[in-house]
Amino acid sequence: MGKKIKIHQTEAYTTFIVREPITIDLDDYPELEGMTSNEIIDYLEGNSTEMKATEDGYDSLSDELVEMDILREKISGEDYSYRVDDSEE
Repeated sequence: MGKKIKIHQTEAYTTFIVREPITIDLDDYPELEGMTSNEIIDYLEGNSTEMKATEDGYDSLSDELVEMDILREKISGEDYSYRVDDSEE
């Protein structure tokens, strides 16, 4: 019998999810006061895991946002790759 090999296939996808928004009161987040929308986005990207949530039961604003209902989901960018291992049989 000839040599045997194992072939593995992996798949990767890009997932884009839009969640329900949260309305915040800037009085509760003074660090955002006076910022432009783009500055707020930059700030959230670096600090949302340290910011307080608007509702009890969440550790941070980031945790609260990730639990919001999904409005839209799109999966794209399928990518396949392969790996070959020598069989031990």
